[in-house]
Amino acid sequence: MDYQYVVLRTKYMMTNTIKEYKDKNQKLTIILGSGYHAQGLGIKSILSNWEILLSKLGNSNNLSENYTLDFEQIIINHTNNQKIYNEQQAHLIEKKELKHIANFISAEQKWILQEINRFNYPDIFNPKHVSDVISLNFDHIAEELCNLKYGNNDKIDWSNTSSFNKKYPINSRSSIYQRTSYRGITDKEGNKIRFWYPHGSILKPDYITLGTNRYTKLVEDVTRIRNYYKKEEREDSNKEIVDLTWYSQILKNPVLILGASLSEAEWGLWSALVYKKRNFAKPTSTFYEYNVFKMVSEKDVDKNSEFWYQPLFEGKDYSEQWSIIENTLNS
Repeated sequence: MDYQYVVLRTKYMMTNTIKEYKDKNQKLTIILGSGYHAQGLGIKSILSNWEILLSKLGNSNNLSENYTLDFEQIIINHTNNQKIYNEQQAHLIEKKELKHIANFISAEQKWILQEINRFNYPDIFNPKHVSDVISLNFDHIAEELCNLKYGNNDKIDWSNTSSFNKKYPINSRSSIYQRTSYRGITDKEGNKIRFWYPHGSILKPDYITLGTNRYTKLVEDVTRIRNYYKKEEREDSNKEIVDLTWYSQILKNPVLILGASLSEAEWGLWSALVYKKRNFAKPTSTFYEYNVFKMVSEKDVDKNSEFWYQPLFEGKDYSEQWSIIENTLNS
């Protein structure tokens, strides 16, 4: 194959893919990680650097870069070192530390939004082309910036139109109800974009997922979400949206994984991606499986690439990739 053709195809592969979806009016789902903040702020913020965030809770010299276990170690150490006269169980210590994290992030978010012109966040949340953003972050900066540019000055509130809205009362404290709730923004042309927070957010610190116990619960909830989806699908597979959750939007749309490493600690998201593959695996399946694309580093070897997802680009650094995606979604 001609070398120049390969280079040109690699350079424009994702741009052409997004353009094809745009031309077909096919909306996209974005899975958003902390790399979004690394692009906007650099790597020295608590929003882009787990080590800096967790060091606010404990001794950063003991962090291992397995931040799920690092958080557990912080909880156990704080539980061991507490005063006997005011002794609390580990789950109460955990709850208190999650509120500390929410307060740290809230303060950082407030400052960033006040000083937003100093930063270089990618403009990628165009409701005309993106219907859903599944944020793995605890902050709401992406949502706030989207509302600032595209919103109608309407108040953003939580909504839930999934099967669990029928099963639980409005604003139920059930973890699965919280994980299947979203915050919607409608632009001036009536296009809607939904922001999902399956790991929880600073607005509801009791549901922030960090640590093995809460990640285990997340996987249980993802399994229940998938089972309800399959039940609805069997009853009526022709519905435009079978059962509206962030999981359904991974199945329904092409997916862009942006700024997320997808480490083994991302148990909930990996469960969803595995279920997505299984959903379309039968040779007799009549459903169309949309691709998953992931932003990857030009330096790192990604062993999961090709089977679970395709690289957005090859031979491009992250800044170049963010820029191309931004330009394509807003052209």
